[in-house]
Amino acid sequence: MTRRLLHSPPGGPKVGGVEGIEGARTTREDTDGRTLRRALVFALLVGGGARLFLALARPLWADEVFTLTLARRPLVDLLSSLRLDSGPPLHYVAAKLLLLPFPAPGTADVVVRLLSVAASLLHVPLLLRIGRRRGAARAGLVGAALFLLFPLAASSGAEGRGYALASLLALATFERLLSLAEAPRPRTALAAGLLGGAAVLTHYLALLPVAGLLLAALARREGRRLVVFAGSVAAVVAAAWLPVALGQPHASMAWSEARPLSERALQSATNLGLGIPVDPGPSRYAGPLAAAVLGLAIAGGRRARVPAATPLLLGALGLLPLLVYSRSAVLPDRTALVFLPLVALVLAQARWSEVALASGAASVVILALSVPHWVRPTPAAELAAALAPRVRDGARVVAAELWGPELDYRLARDGLAGRVTFFPSDVALHPGWYSDAGPAEERLREESEAVVGGVAGGRALFVFSPATRAGLALRRRMEEARAERVAAAGPFEVWAAGFARDGGGR
Repeated sequence: MTRRLLHSPPGGPKVGGVEGIEGARTTREDTDGRTLRRALVFALLVGGGARLFLALARPLWADEVFTLTLARRPLVDLLSSLRLDSGPPLHYVAAKLLLLPFPAPGTADVVVRLLSVAASLLHVPLLLRIGRRRGAARAGLVGAALFLLFPLAASSGAEGRGYALASLLALATFERLLSLAEAPRPRTALAAGLLGGAAVLTHYLALLPVAGLLLAALARREGRRLVVFAGSVAAVVAAAWLPVALGQPHASMAWSEARPLSERALQSATNLGLGIPVDPGPSRYAGPLAAAVLGLAIAGGRRARVPAATPLLLGALGLLPLLVYSRSAVLPDRTALVFLPLVALVLAQARWSEVALASGAASVVILALSVPHWVRPTPAAELAAALAPRVRDGARVVAAELWGPELDYRLARDGLAGRVTFFPSDVALHPGWYSDAGPAEERLREESEAVVGGVAGGRALFVFSPATRAGLALRRRMEEARAERVAAAGPFEVWAAGFARDGGGR
């Protein structure tokens, strides 16, 4: 029997032999591969579809309006405006190039969102390439599927801001550094440095994963000199904007520090570990859970072929010294965005496949629940629609704080450009942010008198937040001028002057 088994012909029995074991393993791998490819197709349909739908259907929000406003300014003015605001220039310049054929606000403004959609979806081939490069195709497939389904990645991948592009450039830096470890070449190091520097020039938060990637690459033996060269190139590229970055006013990010750091940290932990948005209350429980899930994945993937855990941890630790400079570095639903591709790779390589499966399933559910909420009209969109008929009839709008730039943009899309007066004058200087603590009481009084007097004898609608110093100053002048409050809806009030007392201002 032994002799017959050992000398069986090719088509003979192989049960229990080495070839039988290898055949079963190959069959199992083929089946797993087909299942994973189907999962990726499903994730592409769901995640890609969600991004496209949100890009087309979701109302614009204030930061996107600022992107569009800044991108339509001459390049010199664009760069000068950033000196009084926050953020690096690369995404604004990219948006400007896309908007060159469309000089006036309109439906074509969606091209800036489509830039983010494209950048977000380009993570997929890059993650697949990283997996194949390291001989871990499964990790690339699962990581790409998870990234597509993360609700935060879907949301940021459909808005006209720089997060998706910065994340893509950071991930491309990772891919080039992995290539550098396999085949040390100066041109590969140069590409890694240029991509890393470009990521930081797209969004400051990209500094964290890029620094983590470079430090992790330095810890390896392969090509350390070229890694130093890549880091030097990235530093030189980013340093070109450093004088402006250091001079940008801290007040431009003061809004982000309105809530306690501990609360924001719990929200950011949830964002990072689970890839989902979360409110402050639920984050008390979701934050520790997310940290446990991510910690479990890292502990269970210590022999991972794609070394994503080390740069992720090093980059996250970089938040600590950054907080010394600016406590606004921890931004709920924002800080985690540039780390999500690395998180997806870490979860994909967890020893227990249930971790990735549970993360993907939770992402699908939360994404499905979030999309209807995300496409609801914003207060500013509803307000602009209500004001438009009166503005079309000749009324002007005086809008306090950041209601001004958003209403100005929305009315311009209705063919009513230049009908909004900003109050106070600080808003015109830096339309991307406003600090209520800035203007002195005397200046608020003088400017409120001037702006109300400037529309005397005509019809005007005044929009302001009643709880702010600027809003109170404007309200006092409204009362003195015997204007009429015609609407009050939570964050804003609308007062009318010069209309007949028949409800015409409503």
